Amino acid sequence: MSDISLKPISPARDFDDVLDLTERARDYVVLEVGHPANDAYVRDFFEACPPGKTPDSLIHFAVMRGQEMAGIVGIAAGYEQPDDWWIGLMLLDPAYRGRGIGHTVIKLIRRLARNEGIAMLKLSVLDANPRGESFWRREGFVMHRAAPATPESDGHDRVVLRYQIREDD
Repeated sequence: MSDISLKPISPARDFDDVLDLTERARDYVVLEVGHPANDAYVRDFFEACPPGKTPDSLIHFAVMRGQEMAGIVGIAAGYEQPDDWWIGLMLLDPAYRGRGIGHTVIKLIRRLARNEGIAMLKLSVLDANPRGESFWRREGFVMHRAAPATPESDGHDRVVLRYQIREDD
């Protein structure tokens, strides 16, 4: 899909567009947080950092299909290891799912990661999202570890997957 691209986004410029996308992708947002997207959800997308990281480690993209925002991607650079990228969220508008866009986005992320000297992509998938886990595994991600819910967490069990960046990515 040559009409798919990743466009850097920021909260100052793109907050409303990201909110609109998260409202369209209500199915996943409700699964993850238990209610439809709101301003706090979008702020969290732009600002939430993994342990030991700061906001300057965060990278945000709009998934563009031509001039339309078809999705969003949030990445934490240098988490868990200095040469890792943690994909915190990849969210596609349901109207674009199942059309090969996710596969194209992953290819673009892999290429960017390789060009930045990144060795490993990691992410976590909700146990309650078996279709999501199946997608990532089809893209070559493998089990890294289980991440059971803790009293401090949001109550979701997760599986952490990893993908070793290769020269041909």
